[in-house]
Amino acid sequence: MRKTAIASVILALTLTPVAAQEEALVTEFGIAFKPRDATLTKTRQRVEIDGTVPGDAPRYYRLRIRVTNPDHEEWAIAVRSPVGQILTAFDQSQTNCESEAGCWTRRLTSRLPVVQFSTASGAVRAEVIDGLYMPSQSAKTFYSPMQGSRDELVTALGFSSREEKAAMQSLSDNLGMFIGSGPRADGTHANWCCSGVRLTADLFMTNWHCGAAPRMVDEAYWQSERCHQAIVDLSWDGDDEGREYACRAVEFADKDLDVAILRLSPLADGPSLVRSLTSPRLTTRAVTAGEKVLVLHHPACAPKSVTRECSVLKPGIGTWTAPRNQGTLDPNQATEFTHNCTTENGSSGGPVFSAEAELVGLHHLGVSPMRLEPGNFAVGMDAILSAIKTEKADLYQEIGAPADP
Repeated sequence: MRKTAIASVILALTLTPVAAQEEALVTEFGIAFKPRDATLTKTRQRVEIDGTVPGDAPRYYRLRIRVTNPDHEEWAIAVRSPVGQILTAFDQSQTNCESEAGCWTRRLTSRLPVVQFSTASGAVRAEVIDGLYMPSQSAKTFYSPMQGSRDELVTALGFSSREEKAAMQSLSDNLGMFIGSGPRADGTHANWCCSGVRLTADLFMTNWHCGAAPRMVDEAYWQSERCHQAIVDLSWDGDDEGREYACRAVEFADKDLDVAILRLSPLADGPSLVRSLTSPRLTTRAVTAGEKVLVLHHPACAPKSVTRECSVLKPGIGTWTAPRNQGTLDPNQATEFTHNCTTENGSSGGPVFSAEAELVGLHHLGVSPMRLEPGNFAVGMDAILSAIKTEKADLYQEIGAPADP
């Protein structure tokens, strides 16, 4: 990717941020509902999904289905629209559906569809254990605006050249929305979204704090169940074929760096994982003050968006978990930088790119009076890569990190 193309995409304005607001983390997105009487067997092969959901038209639905198959028999599931069209179909080859967490379907454009089940064994049963109504965007957002920049849908951008357009699309292909699911601190159920970036065909990076609902104890973050109930959606809205994947395993997680790297696998009915046309270009260099950057993200859980016209404000900021009243900052804790790119809830985990199309940071927090620094916060990729190289050398090599000079 040519430097001139990206540099023309990032029109930099180093401006002062607006008044600080309270930090916020993930934003809730989607409404989970429990379908009533949704168990299928050899003798009960069809159920109409129902449940209490909002009356407006959804962006899409998803269903989570669990199959009990003690004798490893054959089975098949088809999800149909109310008038009969098959929306998706899969069978016993999708073994993740037989796990405790079950498996999510891809996006379903029909409201409250019909699930049809086929098996010759009386020992096999299927259950639609969850439904998830997905609105156009989150209703509860935390807006962290910076003067002079705004988030824009990538599909709505105007470009001065085909080269510039291709450069932005190539960066955006690897942007994904992480959709988490799990209990809140009060025991009720929550769904939430974050942003993230695909590093290889099946490795995806987002924030550590996206691994559980807000205010949960540290031990709740990135448990296997949280991973298995999550979805990573790399789709462009309006795709004829979505690119949605399941979380198979957590390969790396670090609270201080607010980073997690996930291993992806296909959904039961989703496309196979293939490498992207252009993988993000990683760098171990630290950012510099005034450097032009852009953030790709899903603000308020909206489709692929970008904030341009912004720059690094201050490098060398202390990690978010460091004591705020400490004296001299430990150089090992100077892992973050501030920037003046406008963000919202849902932007957490959004990749920060330089004018040379290098992945230089991972956005993770909005402005906060508690941190005494103006601007929004990102974790430097130099700090993230250094930790991965020290703790998981094989992963460092797998993600294509730069070799030692």
